[in-house]
Amino acid sequence: MKRPAPQAVAQVQQPVAPLPKLDAQNLLALFKEKNFTLDEVRTGERPVPRIVLAGLPRDLGKMDSVDDRKQVFVNTMLPLVLLVNEEIERDRARLMALRDSLKGAAPTSAPTSAPTAAAPKDGVPADAPAGGPVGGPVGGNVVEAALRVPAPAAPKAAAQPGVGMGSGAGVPAAAAPALSPLDQVWVARLAARYGMDPSRKIDLDALLRRVDVVPVSMALAQAAEESGWGTSRFAQHGNALFGQLTWSEEEKEGITPRNRRPGDTSRFRKFEDLLDCVRVYMQNLNTHDAYAQFRATRASLRRQGKPLDTLLLLNTLDKYSELGPVYVKSLRSLIRTNGLRDFDQAVLHNEPQQIVVQVKHAG
Repeated sequence: MKRPAPQAVAQVQQPVAPLPKLDAQNLLALFKEKNFTLDEVRTGERPVPRIVLAGLPRDLGKMDSVDDRKQVFVNTMLPLVLLVNEEIERDRARLMALRDSLKGAAPTSAPTSAPTAAAPKDGVPADAPAGGPVGGPVGGNVVEAALRVPAPAAPKAAAQPGVGMGSGAGVPAAAAPALSPLDQVWVARLAARYGMDPSRKIDLDALLRRVDVVPVSMALAQAAEESGWGTSRFAQHGNALFGQLTWSEEEKEGITPRNRRPGDTSRFRKFEDLLDCVRVYMQNLNTHDAYAQFRATRASLRRQGKPLDTLLLLNTLDKYSELGPVYVKSLRSLIRTNGLRDFDQAVLHNEPQQIVVQVKHAG
């Protein structure tokens, strides 16, 4: 099967020395020691500490209390989801500033205020899938013109080579602002990372529709649903929390399901650590053709100045699982039953250091 942003973004993450390996009960004690209580996070009384678990404790499923099991899982996942969203927000803020500078407008405020998204062009959403595979030149208004250092101003009105606006309108060449070579290289790399072809003209509005966060409650719900609250074999042995599949022939890259159908070569993808898994999950939602409607709906909410509504966005995830609408219904129930939307307003602590925690895998 298959928030507002923090008040300040720590520019440099400095992991401290890893703590001794901990089991599930000792993790609960660590969370308490660090004042990481979910009730206070829900009410906004406390920020979320930057605790990074490399993996889930192997004895998580053996905990007698279901509530304790869920608490360990949410305490583990919440900082990771916020950290990856913070990375995305940093890129998005820079990209918005570059986009606004090219338009000659005052810089748009940081991602905490809903950014502007470009309207569909010629009746076709700019983020509509292009039919290519994930990682290839998919989505976006990609028009011909390689990304390169801007040539001297031409006598005719033209947009800057390599970078375009969603409106398609040019500005007089003599007054046209230009990105620096370093900014152009950064945009090209960002576009490639988000599934757009950097060798062609890059529509910054289309790219912004991809470079955006995933609601915390959505990520928590999908991780809980796909991994059995962190107790599945794939989560325990492969840090696989979101049901991502791989067809690679490299055994080290996947875990074979015990009930795999004859002729099916797919396996569940393995990850070095949980943070890597969360990054790939959000990358998947932000690039794959199957989730173009998710991105379009998110952009529409941004355009209207509305918060990212998890329950509305869930309607676009029917392709995430072969269960389709049943899967979406299950996620809705899980979010409501466990009050996960409370965490959509959670923010990370502004401390510059992360606490890196290893877990016990024996037993």
